[in-house]
Amino acid sequence: MKISEIAKLAGVSSAAVSRYINGGSISEEKKERIKRVIEETGYVPNVAARLLRQQRIDSIGIIVPRINSDSVSNLIEGVSSVLNKNGMTAIFGNTENDEKREIEYLRLMQETRLAGVILMGTVFTAKHEQVFRESKLPIVVCGQNHPSVSCIYHDDKNAAKEIASYIIGKGCRRLAYIGVNETDISVGVNRRLGVEEAMAQAGLDPASLVRSEGFFHAEEGYRGMRGILDGGFIPDGVICATDTLAAGAMKALREKGLRIPEDVGIVGIGGGTAGSIIYPALTTVQLFHRESGERTQCSAII
Repeated sequence: MKISEIAKLAGVSSAAVSRYINGGSISEEKKERIKRVIEETGYVPNVAARLLRQQRIDSIGIIVPRINSDSVSNLIEGVSSVLNKNGMTAIFGNTENDEKREIEYLRLMQETRLAGVILMGTVFTAKHEQVFRESKLPIVVCGQNHPSVSCIYHDDKNAAKEIASYIIGKGCRRLAYIGVNETDISVGVNRRLGVEEAMAQAGLDPASLVRSEGFFHAEEGYRGMRGILDGGFIPDGVICATDTLAAGAMKALREKGLRIPEDVGIVGIGGGTAGSIIYPALTTVQLFHRESGERTQCSAII
């Protein structure tokens, strides 16, 4: 519902409705009429859009796929530390892993006077390509490598290769891999390729890798591990694309009566909080999301 429709129902001007929403001066009689219509219709002002239109050049937009993630929170910490030092502010958009919402945020932020946009990327579509080409603002992608925009990302393939080589070096030969959807190139594809490359170098057949694929939540790690175990395969080594997935996988292993690491070795990637608070502590590869946030700011926008 638009402001003009609220105004028509209340019998006032659109300007009066706008003043009411923004806390401006308006007669008590009009205020009550507008309030009544808003309550009856359930109208919710698009505060985010209004704030975006009002922003000055000393603000940036940050678009993330989710907020309940170590990598995202560390990235935001890094970005915020540089913003604070430079007297700047940020506007956040949480897409909840919705590609359409990500495009909406990217386009909405084009209508502002922001200094630029940081996108923590996961999946790129033809619509992303179009927004990147037409953008009036500098866009920096963090976490993925994309040819159309500036990017800061980890060496995901070699990170996975190193941790896989480590667990293979500990004597593990029957390997399982808990990964993520391969529409995500960095985490989904490159980390899986790194594991397979480590196996090949160790004389193991990458085709023997038993795999599960899901999303980034601990529940998905649990579900994936249970599926592998219930299918009859008992690994002696499990490699997980993230520490959060590893935490879920460890729960599934324990429920099956398997000891960690005596019966099954398990490793993750990320170096986040999840791996440090579980027992036994998770062997993992440290990634530098906070530093990525700092460099994203310094290199492309400020």
